[in-house]
Amino acid sequence: MKEKYKITNQFIKNEWKQRPGGNRIPKYAVAHDTGNAGSTARQNYNYFNSKHLEASAHVFIDDKQILVIIPLNEKAWHVRSDVSDANEWGIGVELCYGGAIQFQEAYKRYVWFFAYLCELYQWDPDRHIKGHFQLDPKRRTDPLNCFHQYNKTFPYFIEDIKYEQKKRTVNTEAFNETITSSGKLFKVQIGAFSSRENAEKLALKAKAAGFSVHIDYI
Repeated sequence: MKEKYKITNQFIKNEWKQRPGGNRIPKYAVAHDTGNAGSTARQNYNYFNSKHLEASAHVFIDDKQILVIIPLNEKAWHVRSDVSDANEWGIGVELCYGGAIQFQEAYKRYVWFFAYLCELYQWDPDRHIKGHFQLDPKRRTDPLNCFHQYNKTFPYFIEDIKYEQKKRTVNTEAFNETITSSGKLFKVQIGAFSSRENAEKLALKAKAAGFSVHIDYI
């Protein structure tokens, strides 16, 4: 996948406890949110690179940066080990939100990065992307903690990732019958809503009628 957004690798020091090392091929990714409204990707890097801590994710994403602080082939402590093998095999990806962070810009980068991972490792979003809340439901609600503040749901997050994949891989030659001149396509829109709930209701009706549906975010 051609990089729509820049991915910055700036790894925390090897000496810290939250950088356990290892060399593995990841098996899936875990969606988190920081739970710390207003903290940026850079601020999280500075924090996790400052002292010994009990945990860290691999990646922090805000409205300006996709910042990888632990190499993706290394382990990281981002889910309790007694409920999941995510520390050994998962890539932990944190969404930064709140404060001065522009959520839609952060969310677009977050979605794109998961689509990037799916292409990189040949993953299916339905099977290989998990929410922290799914792995540790008694203790964790992320990324729903963030999503619900902005009228997002986890199923539609997965659909957004699939749509991002399609945008990157679609062969425009398959749509020649709709092209009136080079580079021009007709798109059909059946609704626009300020309420996510209303958009989802119409989407369900369209799906029931046999149409392929995607709810875009602006």
